[in-house]
Amino acid sequence: MNVPAVLAGLYPPAIRRRWGAEIAGEVRSAGPRTWFDTAWGAVKLWLHPSDWPETAPGQTSRVLLTALAAMFTTSVLLVRAFGPVPESGPIGALWLAPIAAGALLSLPQPVLSRDAVRRMFGASRPVLLRSALAVGALFVLAHSGFADQASGAVRVLLVAYYWATLGFVGLQLCVLVNRLGFVVAAPGLRRLRLVLLCGGSGLALLAAQAGVESPALACGLAVPAAVMLGVGRDLGRIPADM
Repeated sequence: MNVPAVLAGLYPPAIRRRWGAEIAGEVRSAGPRTWFDTAWGAVKLWLHPSDWPETAPGQTSRVLLTALAAMFTTSVLLVRAFGPVPESGPIGALWLAPIAAGALLSLPQPVLSRDAVRRMFGASRPVLLRSALAVGALFVLAHSGFADQASGAVRVLLVAYYWATLGFVGLQLCVLVNRLGFVVAAPGLRRLRLVLLCGGSGLALLAAQAGVESPALACGLAVPAAVMLGVGRDLGRIPADM
């Protein structure tokens, strides 16, 4: 395995395009003692998009939107694994309000033309088809009665298949967001900052709501919440005209 290339691949796309070869070369010449520092440097740069160079128009917005989709997908899987979401308590379903606001703010702004609609359909069709087939196969299996009768290793495989399907659909969502970013006008960085702050606040409220009844869920949700809030604050360092 080419470890220097793998470590360079951990960096944000703009960093990889501009300095990926240099990063891999430095790691290769310095040896294993720099592996941890290189990986940690990639993590820190993901948390500071204000330091990314813009190697293509709208690149930062597209990358952040795709990363945001990945974090929300992870959060949904965490809720599915450790839920259900508590509905009682002093804040109740208040967490839904900022998440809904963030979702509305994140909606792209397509040019309403026949060509734009055609390109959007072309970009989303294969992704939606794969997702529909995966969900359809899972639905058929769940209602076939086979899963209820399975036991032992077969049941373990079925559970693994279930989670693999959910993960696959989440991955397809990220792919769809990334593809649409090349077709429609993605939100600007100022609006994207509000999206991240709203989403992070909603997840933080949900983590607080789940804290007593499901500590594992609370801890799991606290991570993407902290990341979103931190990245949202960092975007405030970017000049308003970008």
